[in-house]
Amino acid sequence: MDVERISHRNLGRDDRIISDHGKEGRFPFLDEKVVDFLNGLAVNEKMDMRLGKGFGDKLLLRLLAYRLGLENASRQPKRAIQFGARTAKMESGKDKGNTSL
Repeated sequence: MDVERISHRNLGRDDRIISDHGKEGRFPFLDEKVVDFLNGLAVNEKMDMRLGKGFGDKLLLRLLAYRLGLENASRQPKRAIQFGARTAKMESGKDKGNTSL
């Protein structure tokens, strides 16, 4: 699914955008040990949709953020990076970040 195509669909685009600004991206949630650990957990250990959107989704991340003192971040709705950073609003016309030049 998404994990199988992330390297050629998203990471290439993201790397180009990030490196254009002289930075190097870090993606700790894509670390092999992290992915293996999370794949070993049952779905109900990672999320509980009975708690509703904005808390039950991404439950592990929200609990971790809360424990790290990021209470406000733990309650924020999930957004794709281009929307979270508001870069989607900066794009003009029909070209998007994954458009081939």
